[in-house]
Amino acid sequence: MSRILIVFAFLMLTTVAGALAQTTAPAALTTAGGPPVKSKKQKSVLDQLGLPVSSSMLSGSALKAMTKPSALSGGLMESSGLGSSVASTKELFSETLPDLGLKIKQLRRKYADKSRKKKQSRTDYEGLGMVEAYTKIGSGDRTIIEKFYVLKSPQAPSAYARELFWYDQKNNRVTSSVPTDRASVLWLHGPYKRYQNGDLVEEGFYYAGTKDARWEKYDANFMLLDKARWARGFPAESRIVWYDSAHTKIREVMPVEFGKVRGTYLAFHPNGQLAEEGKYDNGVKVGRWTEYYPQTTRRFRRKLTQYPRDQWETGIEPLVLTEWDEKGKAVYERPKDKTVKEEEADNQ
Repeated sequence: MSRILIVFAFLMLTTVAGALAQTTAPAALTTAGGPPVKSKKQKSVLDQLGLPVSSSMLSGSALKAMTKPSALSGGLMESSGLGSSVASTKELFSETLPDLGLKIKQLRRKYADKSRKKKQSRTDYEGLGMVEAYTKIGSGDRTIIEKFYVLKSPQAPSAYARELFWYDQKNNRVTSSVPTDRASVLWLHGPYKRYQNGDLVEEGFYYAGTKDARWEKYDANFMLLDKARWARGFPAESRIVWYDSAHTKIREVMPVEFGKVRGTYLAFHPNGQLAEEGKYDNGVKVGRWTEYYPQTTRRFRRKLTQYPRDQWETGIEPLVLTEWDEKGKAVYERPKDKTVKEEEADNQ
């Protein structure tokens, strides 16, 4: 029994001595025997930090803290000293560097949204479903190919748009002529491209039969010839005046191109029927302007007025050429010989 107690006491003393040796080991670094031998890894770290030889007398935890990315880039040596703890290093690291995991998630979500939009662009435009189609006319160097989309489901186009585009299946062509049966018309909707002899010569977008967004024309060398922006049948810069605050009934459309009043002017009756149309040239009325009665069953003209041919013809008063009653009967006509003589005088 006494031998067992002696062995147990010896083991306890050995354990305590080992623990004391581990806790007091750093003190040996300051003894007169000189600094301990540094490993190659420690030397390289100290060389990178630019520390003198005396600074090599650091504990293992301090070296680990100093080799953290935040310690090297965030100025840990200057702000907290050589004795900074691992905890302060971790705190600085979390404050100075962004949450890379969160950014990766955001990037993945961003690319997923782009991929989803790209897939949707093949099946819908501005929230309306569409179906791809194409036409081919001619042969050889005169071959013309049109690639476009039509509405997947019936959708009535804007009643205010003056020019509507649709796909004539019978004749296999894109047209803007007035259809006989609007209910069964395949209105153009979505991207449009026109090729001539394999070269892209025109491209743009349609919205329910009307021109929309950016339109461009090119020559055979893909040089830009013309460009325009549309907003569902009207020039994108046009100034629109409404009858109501809800913007459901248009009163007039003032055409504006590149900041100047130019193009087709349109005015409408409260019931949506066309009231007046004509052209502006740099803010000046030109050509023939027509006024209409507000009938809903059939459009009857009210007055036809002749304005100067362009903006450069100044000092010329507008001429009323013809007037009609509500039944379409002419009540006034300007003598043709007089009109011809006036036109000849203007040409001289």
